[in-house]
Amino acid sequence: MRMRIRVFLGLGLAGFALQASARSPAEVACDEAKLGRLVHRVAFDFSSSNLFVWPVAGNHFSGLAVLPRFSSGIRNEWQMGFDLLLDPGSDRLNPRRPLLPQAVLARNDLLTTPFKPPTEDPRIDVSLELAREVIDPQAPTQGIVINNQAGRPTGSASGAGRALAVDGLFDRCPGEEPSPFDLQVFEILSRTLRISEALLRPFPGQGGDRFKAIVFRDVERLSYRVKVYLYSTIEGEYSESTVQLRIRFGLNGGGGWAAGGIESLPWCDQTSPPCTNLLNPGIGAVVAPPIFAGHEVQTQTQYLSGAFLNIPFETSPDNILTDDVPWPELLRGTAWERPVGVP
Repeated sequence: MRMRIRVFLGLGLAGFALQASARSPAEVACDEAKLGRLVHRVAFDFSSSNLFVWPVAGNHFSGLAVLPRFSSGIRNEWQMGFDLLLDPGSDRLNPRRPLLPQAVLARNDLLTTPFKPPTEDPRIDVSLELAREVIDPQAPTQGIVINNQAGRPTGSASGAGRALAVDGLFDRCPGEEPSPFDLQVFEILSRTLRISEALLRPFPGQGGDRFKAIVFRDVERLSYRVKVYLYSTIEGEYSESTVQLRIRFGLNGGGGWAAGGIESLPWCDQTSPPCTNLLNPGIGAVVAPPIFAGHEVQTQTQYLSGAFLNIPFETSPDNILTDDVPWPELLRGTAWERPVGVP
C-alpha cells in the first residue's frame, strides 16, 4: 500500500459562495433514489465500460459513456456524451390518444469519439428502456437507442411510455438545483474517474463487468458522491449491487483548486447508509488526468498520478479505500483548470 500525506481541504469564502449551504440528508437521498431509478433504465452494453449519469436541471440529465482500456501499461479510451430530456406530457401524432411522457435521447458530438467504419474503433450504443418493467437493466426490450456512428442519423432518438411517470422520474426533489459549479464538477468526475477490474491489485481482472454510475452532490459543501452499480446475471436473472464513493474538492484562497480526496464508503454491515453493499467488488478506481479520447494514450505513470483505490473485498489486506486527489495538477491545462464562479 502506498503512503500519502493527508492534506486539509482549502475551503475559503469562495467555496461558501459556490454552495451557500450544506444539503440535508433527505435532499441527498431523494437525488440518489431518483437518479438510481433513471440509471436503471439507461444501458451501455459493452464489456468493461463505464457509464456516468448526472442531473442538470428539472427533467434534463446528462451522461458520458466510456470505453476505458488499461493494458500493457497504457490507457486509452473512447467516449460518447449525451443528453436526456424528459417531458411529462408530449403531443402524439394521433390526437385521439392521451398524452404520454416522452424521452428524447441526444448525442453530444462535442463529447463524442466518432465511429467511422471500417476502422476498428468501437461503436458505442446507449439506450433508454421505455417498457413498464425493466427485465434486464443491461438489455432493454423496448428502448430508444443512439450511437456514435458518424454520418448516420443515429445521434438522437425519442419515444414515449407511461413507465417514466410510474418510476417517479418527474418527481421534484427538495432543495436547489445544481449550480454551474456543480455541473462543472459532474463533468470533471465523468472525465477523470475510471473503474475497472483491470486496475485491481495484486491480481487484475480480465474485464467483462459493466459499471453504471450516478453523480450527485453530497451533504457537505464541495463534497460529491458517485454510486457505482454492478450487475451479474445468472440463468437469466440479474442481481444489482453498489459501491459508494465520496469525492471532495478544495478551493484555495486565490480562487483556484486545492487538493481534495476520494474514499470508498464503509460496507453496510459496518455502518448505516450511505454505504457499500457489495462485499467483493474486485475493482480498482483511478482519478486520472482527463484524456483526449480516441487520440491520446497515457502511460501507467500518468494515469496513476492522481488517486488510486483498490477494492478487492471487504476484509482484504490489499484494500486501499482512501486517497488524496491533487486536483490542481490533474486539471492544469484543461478546460476545467479554473473553477466556475470563483472570482
